[in-house]
Amino acid sequence: LLKRCPPATIAPLLARLRKQRSMAETAAPSAAPSSAPAAKDDPMWQRRDKWMAFYDGKLNSHLDGGTADVAENLPWRSFAATSQLEAFVAAGRLPPKCRCLELGCGHGENTVLLAQNSAFAVGVDIAPASVEATNEALKVAGLADRAQALQADILDLPQVVPALMDGKPWEFDFVFDCQCFHCLRMIPGLEPSALADVYSGLLKPGGRLLLLTGSSEEPTYRGPERLSRCEVFAAFGGKLVCEELTSTQFDWTPTYRKQGLPDPPLGWLS
Repeated sequence: LLKRCPPATIAPLLARLRKQRSMAETAAPSAAPSSAPAAKDDPMWQRRDKWMAFYDGKLNSHLDGGTADVAENLPWRSFAATSQLEAFVAAGRLPPKCRCLELGCGHGENTVLLAQNSAFAVGVDIAPASVEATNEALKVAGLADRAQALQADILDLPQVVPALMDGKPWEFDFVFDCQCFHCLRMIPGLEPSALADVYSGLLKPGGRLLLLTGSSEEPTYRGPERLSRCEVFAAFGGKLVCEELTSTQFDWTPTYRKQGLPDPPLGWLS
């Protein structure tokens, strides 16, 4: 769990964060194998085209012979709200009457959960098929009057943004990110400070980000990009303060089950 704090309260932490960042650089995990070697160093591949390729079936090494239904077999899709978010909500940790944002809304399971427990919720995704699926899920759940999904590039937020149906700014009490941040940080040439600006800019002062990323304690590359504990703790350069950081596991997906291992991949919840 990460919190946006006033600048004056962050200053005493910066020296400690710089030290942790230095430690993280020496502990960085080895690069993951790429299924598109010619494109892996292309910023637009990592930022947009890779995800479009998953949805149109061109990136299909996870599919059975490349013929399975694409939407039903996206490697990160579990067909349920993320268990860590469910636990957070069940514990009553969402602020009352809060406004919520999900980064990378997929097929809408988490956005629906947030809408059921807040005054307003919005999910964003770069893939049009994802946005369409999330808006349909909100409609089926009877939540389309106070929640929506919009197509957007996360790195354009909050400067270049679609208008929100509640008419309020792109500053939220709560932001949830499952597996977006650790992908965005892989974009060639993207400065960590620029990514930190995006995330801090989406939170009201005092707002909180719940972040689920891959973990370097996972011994094999199984999909989620792996970060060390120090990398997660220092990721936002003092613009967000890490209040909690715990080891966790991703929820089972059909792709993870096909890997034949007894447990889903390890992750960090912060």
